[in-house]
Amino acid sequence: MIRYFGGFLIGYLLGSIPTAFIFVKTFKGIDIRKAGSGNVGALNAYEVSGSALIGISVLLIDILKGIFSVKVSQVLLGGDEITTLISGFSAILGHNFSVWISFYGGRGLATSLGVFAVVNPYLIFLWCILWVIAYVKVHNIHVGNIWATVFTPVIMIPVLKFFNSLSYVKVSDKTLLIFVISISALIFIKHLKPLLQLIKEGKILQNKFQKSDA
Repeated sequence: MIRYFGGFLIGYLLGSIPTAFIFVKTFKGIDIRKAGSGNVGALNAYEVSGSALIGISVLLIDILKGIFSVKVSQVLLGGDEITTLISGFSAILGHNFSVWISFYGGRGLATSLGVFAVVNPYLIFLWCILWVIAYVKVHNIHVGNIWATVFTPVIMIPVLKFFNSLSYVKVSDKTLLIFVISISALIFIKHLKPLLQLIKEGKILQNKFQKSDA
């Protein structure tokens, strides 16, 4: 139990570093929480700052937060598989709800990418394929994010054993599925606001579907 708590703490503290907030505040003097979409992530950092360098830097560091959370946990805590997954999950939790900026945060995509890169990178490919399918249909980034996030664990179920056989962190099939569902839930929660906005703008979405069907 102490090991699990240690893994959680390592992941959360590394994940909670508010990269976008620090970069935009330092170089542009803007509180990203009060600008653009208010999301403390790479895309909003780019849009608010107008700097591709800032946006890319935030993206890369947020990915590295996920990678380092898992790797540091493995080194310091002996490589216990469950502890490793806890560290990965808590890194995304920390990114999404950072204690340093009043529990504001990003949507978890970049940090999740980092976590999956060292746990099971093939899940990244599955997520990206689902995202492209949705984006081609609707031409909306948030719809793509939501679609891919919700359906990644769904698509995994019938081929769960195959996906688990490709994992670098060896756990049971059920444990891997719970891990992916938990991360998907964290990402989905942070997309509720844009999702509600999309529902409110239903006519716009309907027009996009009509154009794509034409």
